[in-house]
Amino acid sequence: MPVTARRTSLWRAVSQTSEDSLRRSGRTRAKHRKPTKSATPRATAAVLSVGLAVGGGAAISLTASPATASASTTATTTVPRGYWSIPSKPLLRYGDRGPTVKYVQRALHLGPDGYFGTSTVRILKKYQASWGLRATGYTDKATWGRLTYTAKHHLLYGPHRSGSSTSTGTFRARVLREAAKLKGTPYRYGGTTPRGFDCSGYTGYVYKKAGKKLPRTSRAQYSATKHISRKAAKPGDLVFFKSGGGGVYHVGIYAGGNMLWHSSRPGRPVAKAKIWTSSVAFGRV
Repeated sequence: MPVTARRTSLWRAVSQTSEDSLRRSGRTRAKHRKPTKSATPRATAAVLSVGLAVGGGAAISLTASPATASASTTATTTVPRGYWSIPSKPLLRYGDRGPTVKYVQRALHLGPDGYFGTSTVRILKKYQASWGLRATGYTDKATWGRLTYTAKHHLLYGPHRSGSSTSTGTFRARVLREAAKLKGTPYRYGGTTPRGFDCSGYTGYVYKKAGKKLPRTSRAQYSATKHISRKAAKPGDLVFFKSGGGGVYHVGIYAGGNMLWHSSRPGRPVAKAKIWTSSVAFGRV
């Protein structure tokens, strides 16, 4: 509380108070009567007068002002991280809940219950390691960048997935590397070497370099693969083009995001291109 100090002579303060009281009452105080309370006016209920004898015979009168301000508090609302938007890339971790957690679980091909539990942490660590990220078990900025990419392209584990040398993830990564090395190789009908490829000659050569052998023609390759849906297809799988009658007439290597590596036709070298039709099927060796 604010305090003001006023110094007066101790003698004057005491004597003036007594004289003022007697003057207002108009009478002298009888010896046999008990002294009445001083009639000193009460300035306010919040005035505190304290007479202190300090060095030099001074008195200090302390005056306190009543508190008039009332404290007001406003409640602040904190939105849980699990409800933050996906573009904000929140740092989600064990124990978080909300729709954004469900998005992460869908990207990890998990049943989306909206709770960041032990199973989500375990799969996220495997996912991060497969893409060469730090296996932290929470969604840092680098992990969010990869999650949005793989969710868009219906992917999951990347080329660094741990396992045997014949694991499908590692094999498909080798397929993509070998496919890209041959970019610019000219088209040659019946070609099966880097001097020139036709479509199935190119896919057969790439798969052989990656570690698996395919039949010679596109139709035979289609028959030798496990047929999978477009949603299940991953980069490194084979994509087959079908005619109206259902026959296979072309083959390439799926590169993800509606793209493929292929050797298309005379005058067009090996290149990465868009899949130009919906009449396609996907196969996995």
